[in-house]
Amino acid sequence: MHKSCKQNGVRYDPRIKLLQVLIIGVLVFTLTGKKYEILLFLSVFAYGMISGIYKTCFKFLALYTVLFLVADISPLFISTTIHYFVLCFITLALAVINMIRTSEISEVLASLQNMKTPYYINIPLAVILRFFPTLKQDITCIKQGIKTRGIDISFFGFLKHPFKVYEMMLIPMLMRMLCTATELSASVETRGLGVSCKKTSYTEVKFRMLDTLLLVIMVAFYLTIIIIKIKNI
Repeated sequence: MHKSCKQNGVRYDPRIKLLQVLIIGVLVFTLTGKKYEILLFLSVFAYGMISGIYKTCFKFLALYTVLFLVADISPLFISTTIHYFVLCFITLALAVINMIRTSEISEVLASLQNMKTPYYINIPLAVILRFFPTLKQDITCIKQGIKTRGIDISFFGFLKHPFKVYEMMLIPMLMRMLCTATELSASVETRGLGVSCKKTSYTEVKFRMLDTLLLVIMVAFYLTIIIIKIKNI
């Protein structure tokens, strides 16, 4: 088991987390207004707390609160950018992190296979879920390589030599992203996910009563928000 998948909270079906990512990805960019932004973030925050990623949730809460307050005292164009771009992506990022850190990739794929999801959906999803943890490790290695060359990559170092740090971070990162995507795609194909036959999995995933309850609460909450928006309550 990957270290990032260890958790202290409630372990529930990964399909609920995936559904939340999809719903949040749509609603954060369509339901405009401060109260809807806050409600959507709090919903993701609540499910993250249930999953047990407490530190991450509170870090995102602190960041969200600071940016929200900064937006209120900033000029209109800055405030608009923060509200309708930055805060939206923070909410979506927390939902994605909740799914990646608290669900094994094998669980997600097994769940989708149980739902008879087509392989052309499973394969890209498997690549995406493996891509970001791998990219994080690559970024750490790139930073260590830059430090060994005596280049300061701290915030103040970036202010002193922004273009140099930008170049030495961006180019290796783009190359590693390309290589990683290619390697992961080959790995997924090698595992036979693209073969059109009946597949089995070592991971057994069952939809329990708790999963049903969490799913119903989540769907009801988002439907309520949508209805409130439509009726302008």
